[in-house]
Amino acid sequence: MMKRFVLLMIMSAAALLAGTLASAQQTAGEHVDNAILSSRVKLALLEHSVGDAADIDVTSYKGIVQLSGFVDDQEAITAAVRIAEAVDGVGSVSNHLKVKSGKRTPGRALDDGILTARVKLALAENRDTPVTRINVEVRAGVVELSGFVDSHDQRNKAVELVAGLGGVEDVINSIDIAP
Repeated sequence: MMKRFVLLMIMSAAALLAGTLASAQQTAGEHVDNAILSSRVKLALLEHSVGDAADIDVTSYKGIVQLSGFVDDQEAITAAVRIAEAVDGVGSVSNHLKVKSGKRTPGRALDDGILTARVKLALAENRDTPVTRINVEVRAGVVELSGFVDSHDQRNKAVELVAGLGGVEDVINSIDIAP
């Protein structure tokens, strides 16, 4: 029952994403295809109970699936990549998953949530960063940026902007340049 609920939530999110073009270089059909592929990979990860699949960000662009976020161990990374590669329509997998370091206290988790919001706001306020195509994950003050952007300049600007924020311990740049 819970998996069906999660599936409905993922499909709803995909439908909402499909309503907005993420890039002037994508057609509406390509954007919908990317959202559907991402949803199919996320569902496969949930069905196979890969680590904490909810902590894995899945982004797709023209058949390339990017996995990012923090998981419990190397076995979860290996399983996630294998499962993503097996999903019909996946051309390749760009793996940016990282193993979590240590346990987070409730206070640290709250601090990370606040920092996540600050990072997203900073990206949204900057005209040179396509915030709708950049994922943000924070763990113990370490910010991982992932997703697909159109240029090295956009990727570098996002990293520079985030690195300058107070409370950011480090920035992991997992942003790929769209083919």
